[in-house]
Amino acid sequence: MTIPTNILALIFVLSFLIVFHEGGHFLIAKLFKFPVEIFSLGFGKRLFGWKRNETDYRVSLIPLGGYVKVVGLGPDESDVVHGTAEASVTQPGTRLERLVILFAGPGVNLVLAFLLTAGAFMIGMEVPKYYEERPVVTFVDPDSPAERAGLQVDDVIVKLAGKPVTTWREVELDTGLASRQQIPVEVLRQGQTVPLTLQPEPKTEEQKKYDVGFTGLHASAPVFIGILQPNAPGVKAGLKVGDRIVSVNGHDVSCFAAVVWRIAQAAADFKDSGPKPIDFGVERDGKMLTLPVTPRAEGSSWKIGFGATLHDTVRRSLPLLPALEASFKELREQTRATATVLGRLVSLKGSFRQFSGPIDIAKFSGEAARSGPASLLSLMGILSLQLGLLNLFPIPLLDGGQIFVTLLEAVARRDFSLKVKERLLQAGFVFLVLVMVTVLYFDVLKNVNF
Repeated sequence: MTIPTNILALIFVLSFLIVFHEGGHFLIAKLFKFPVEIFSLGFGKRLFGWKRNETDYRVSLIPLGGYVKVVGLGPDESDVVHGTAEASVTQPGTRLERLVILFAGPGVNLVLAFLLTAGAFMIGMEVPKYYEERPVVTFVDPDSPAERAGLQVDDVIVKLAGKPVTTWREVELDTGLASRQQIPVEVLRQGQTVPLTLQPEPKTEEQKKYDVGFTGLHASAPVFIGILQPNAPGVKAGLKVGDRIVSVNGHDVSCFAAVVWRIAQAAADFKDSGPKPIDFGVERDGKMLTLPVTPRAEGSSWKIGFGATLHDTVRRSLPLLPALEASFKELREQTRATATVLGRLVSLKGSFRQFSGPIDIAKFSGEAARSGPASLLSLMGILSLQLGLLNLFPIPLLDGGQIFVTLLEAVARRDFSLKVKERLLQAGFVFLVLVMVTVLYFDVLKNVNF
């Protein structure tokens, strides 16, 4: 059932965002009395619809997009689809009115992103408590980028790439987007500011798929047992779901990575001397227990047979005004992250793996829909923001490309010929097709097992 729900969620999310985007163009065009020939949800062959006044409202075959055909804006994506731009010869209205119509689509997406994200904050979302905490390092993975950079336990991260950071969420976002890139880091260590250089690297298969940087830095995040395998050493030793692991072999552990490391340390000589019990200090119903657990060999590893879960979460449910403020801050961070990814790609330091195509978006949409309305609204807010921002890029075929041409016409004080506009449109179409094919290629690599 996962794939069908992912597809339905994708169609719903994209249709919702595109209706609002194109609706922005449509309403302002109607306000300025521009003729609107077509309002289409989807591209390609017309499936069904109705006609009212001069406008054909239709649903088309390919549901991954849509367009409004406004007479007077010049050739657009609909002309590429249908191979004609005859209706674009007429130029009703002023250039200022045309610019307002063109800005209306991305503008509506930006406003919609703000409202959707605020709605998510008002409903409330469960987030790890440490996300909003001061970035104090409580564990550093051995032989990790962080250890090689010289970061230590109790360091406080105060700057990344010259930008002040105050929470772990900022640290994880900034380092995750800077895969294989050297980042200047400033940490506060025993009252002194220490400059370091950190180079995050993908580690897990999932991180490699999306080119996400791993540092080996960890915050304080209490470890609770969420899953126990039947007949595994953990069950036999008396571990229970809900136990909080506070120590391993007498060493306090502040996060799951520390638990894994302490188990690996204890098991280092098992191959020669045989397995021995590892003391797990756990908190259960307010009481402290020590349970000796003897791992069993599975291949080249020694396993306890449990999975961790994060119980230390907070629900962020805000009233209207704080939700609007939180939405603004969240979208500001997302805008900065989008600019960072695009900037790294332009400078040839980034990867198309960090972009999401239709398969990724379908997967994320399905997961968000199954998680609840807050998660779905949050995802839709991010997608609406990116749709609005990307449409402002001065690339022919996008709104930003038409805005750029219209501004050039204003400077030249004349309208360019239809032939010139068509050539620009065709060049933009080829460029965007190449980008889409590249993104789709990596989308398939990330999600399809051959």
